[in-house]
Amino acid sequence: MDKKMFLNLMQRYPVAAALKSFEDQEIALHSRVMLLFLLKGDAFALTDFIASAHALKKGVVVHIDLISGIGKDRAGIQYLHQQGVDAIITSKSHLIAAGKAEGLITIQRLLLLEGSAMEAGIKTIQRAQPDIVEVLPGVIFPDMAAQLQQHLTMPLITGGFIRTMGDVMRIKAAGALLCSSSTQELWF
Repeated sequence: MDKKMFLNLMQRYPVAAALKSFEDQEIALHSRVMLLFLLKGDAFALTDFIASAHALKKGVVVHIDLISGIGKDRAGIQYLHQQGVDAIITSKSHLIAAGKAEGLITIQRLLLLEGSAMEAGIKTIQRAQPDIVEVLPGVIFPDMAAQLQQHLTMPLITGGFIRTMGDVMRIKAAGALLCSSSTQELWF
């Protein structure tokens, strides 16, 4: 999947499913979400899930830092690419570079715990140049959006503590293209 197709999927439904269990995976496959973010699981159980998602024209994004059974290196990313993963999420810049080299869409997480985290994170992201930045926790995005948009040119998405459609609408109104959430009610 190329970046244009991925961005198109982001615009078709405002929420991506943040999946933490096999049960979440099954529910999300039959939901309205177009992007499936695997935050937990086993790398060796991906093949069937990816095939099912792709058959339904949904994109699969793997958080490489959190999936078990895979090296957090170029070989691990090559394995994910071979399995058909469309994108990776990571907080590590060297994995962004490896993902780009493999032709995957890259999403770098920016965890905003305090003001200094934003400044350091922005510098790291500017160096790594991921395709997309995921800002966490998502619920604070409306308060930080202008500052982030001033320094980052890539599309911004959010995740974390997004529990209602009101949260989604406020975040999108502030400029985020997509919200990831494990709240299943938001998937429908």
